[in-house]
Amino acid sequence: MGDLLTFAPRPASKLAGPRFGFRRGTSATGWYELGCRLETSDSHAAIAAYERALAGCPTLADAHNNLGRLHHDVGSLGVAEGAYRLAICADPSVALYWFNLGVAVEDQGRSAEAIAAYERALELDGTTADAHYNLARLLEVSGRRMQDIPAQRTAGWQLLQQAVRHLLRYRALTGRRAAAR
Repeated sequence: MGDLLTFAPRPASKLAGPRFGFRRGTSATGWYELGCRLETSDSHAAIAAYERALAGCPTLADAHNNLGRLHHDVGSLGVAEGAYRLAICADPSVALYWFNLGVAVEDQGRSAEAIAAYERALELDGTTADAHYNLARLLEVSGRRMQDIPAQRTAGWQLLQQAVRHLLRYRALTGRRAAAR
């Protein structure tokens, strides 16, 4: 290029030589990796690093998931739920994201949504032991409540049977023996 004010071309002698450009900042994956390293030592800095990673690459599902887990750990359940939902939007095929969403909505008292999330996690990966356990626990509570209502006893019994199946699957996956009550 030449001089833009006078439209004079640049001499050929000035065209040769090294090019200088802007220094590129840290990549989204760099921020994500920094967040992973900071999680155990400084959760606030890890949150900031994950947010920077997501600013550079909003489809980085693992960053959304990890950010959700950190928010969940400090009690920001609504923010955690949002982060898990964004992780699912970015990659709906990962059972862990559905499981974490189930935990977040369960902790907010929304059992029906938690059951649906745990079931989806198990559809994607039937070996997610904690999803089997949490689902068994919720199905048991729901089944016992339904058995108290005469018109819903059969449905309650079916939920209790499902709960037992999931509990047995959990124990098979974790190697725990069934204990008598």
